[in-house]
Amino acid sequence: MTAPDPNVLFHGQIPANYDRYLVPVLFAPYATDLGKRLKDEKIPSLLKIACGTGVVTRELRNLLPPTTEIVGTDLNADMFEFAKPKFKDGENVRWQKADASSLPFADASFDAVVCQFGVMFVPEKPAAMREAYRVLKPGGIFLFNVWDSIDQNPFGLIAHTTIASFFDHDPPRFYEFPFNLHDSKFVDQLLRDAGFGQIESFCVKKTCRSKSAQDFATGLVLGNPVGAELEQRKVDRDIVIAKIKGRLAERFGSAPMETTMQALIWQARKR
Repeated sequence: MTAPDPNVLFHGQIPANYDRYLVPVLFAPYATDLGKRLKDEKIPSLLKIACGTGVVTRELRNLLPPTTEIVGTDLNADMFEFAKPKFKDGENVRWQKADASSLPFADASFDAVVCQFGVMFVPEKPAAMREAYRVLKPGGIFLFNVWDSIDQNPFGLIAHTTIASFFDHDPPRFYEFPFNLHDSKFVDQLLRDAGFGQIESFCVKKTCRSKSAQDFATGLVLGNPVGAELEQRKVDRDIVIAKIKGRLAERFGSAPMETTMQALIWQARKR
């Protein structure tokens, strides 16, 4: 088996930094959006792919009936281990390590499959779509979101270009991943090739607001694998964070910091 790309490995201190600095700013607003899209669905069982530190899983657990079984999965066990304390015993949530392109579940196991900002990191995207289709029951819903292009998400562009400025060649590639699935025609075809019908997509812009540019810059470096790569390559992470903080503060304010972000939401049904 090929070793996973280091850019998809979220472990060690990353989950805590991700949850503290990035979840409230980037991920909680879109978790609420996904939850609202399922409020009228009858969902006895739900699979959450790439559950991370549990922001969407928490939203769904609050929204859906207590009888709904929720299975939270992630390629990185450290992420869902961080999520577990956010849930009480008896909340009908279980956790499992899983690769989205090779899910360890039987055919037609779930009424819904949900993924927030995770499909972009899967190398075999057609396989991930086929797996989501396979584990859904007939008529089941696949709901997921992806970031729009990096040009529509200033935080990503600033982080990516600032980090690259510290390297003469071969800069860290992490920020190429989150924004690699904004081509709607491509995603639509992936879904159709997997067998899905009733495919819909929505472009949703939201406010990206952090209590400070310092906090957000910290998350943009230490809340994902780029921080570990900087350390391995002997680049001072504090200096990188300070440079990103300065660029964010200059454009969007220091405390609080506020800009916009844009995502594409997809939903499709198993035929």
